[in-house]
Amino acid sequence: MQNVDVIIYTLLVLLYYLFLKTALDVFTYKEMKSYSILAISVVGVGISLGIDLFLGVLVLFAVLKMLKLNLKEALVVAFTAEFGFLLGVIVVMFILTTAGTMFGIEGLEFNMTWEELLQYIASP
Repeated sequence: MQNVDVIIYTLLVLLYYLFLKTALDVFTYKEMKSYSILAISVVGVGISLGIDLFLGVLVLFAVLKMLKLNLKEALVVAFTAEFGFLLGVIVVMFILTTAGTMFGIEGLEFNMTWEELLQYIASP
C-alpha cells in the first residue's frame, strides 16, 4: 500500500464519519460517543469500498439497530450516511485524480487514453 492510499483511506474514513455524525444528529436524538462513530466509520468504509456498497448499508443498519435506534431512524440514517459517502467519494476522487494528473503525483494520475476510456464506457 502506497502513502497515497493511506491518505485516501484516511480521508474517506473522515468523510464517512462526518456524514454518519451529521445523519445521527439530524435524524435522531441519540447521543453517541465520537470513538464509537469512528469505529463504525472504519468498518463501514472497509465494507463499502472493499466488498460491496449495499452490504455496507446493511451492516450500518444492523449496527444502528443494535444501538437501540428504531426501524425508521436506523433506515434513514443508514441510507443518508451511505448516499452522502458515495457522493463524497465521487467528488473526492474526481478532485484527487485531476490534481494527480495535473501535478504528476504517482498513484493519483489518470492513466487511460481517450480511446481506452471511450471503449470502457461503451462496453456492457
